[in-house]
Amino acid sequence: MGRHMLFNMRRKPKVRTTIYLKFGRVVTEREEYLCPKCGSVLNAGPNYQPKHCDQCGRRISFGGIEWKAEREMGFAERRAANEPV
Repeated sequence: MGRHMLFNMRRKPKVRTTIYLKFGRVVTEREEYLCPKCGSVLNAGPNYQPKHCDQCGRRISFGGIEWKAEREMGFAERRAANEPV
């Protein structure tokens, strides 16, 4: 099998779980999907799955991926440094 044939095979994305502040105060956990070749974040979700990475062109396969909804874990602590003056 030639090198170009291996590059044209679709690969499953890598999954990374991240925690972020939604609306600046709600601690939320979500899954991000990364390109298996270059590691860039893929703009993917249950309603849209790209066929290629927009950074390196690697073919991506989302077949068999079980999409999970974001999970709200609570509220961030209120701090004086975050309050408007």
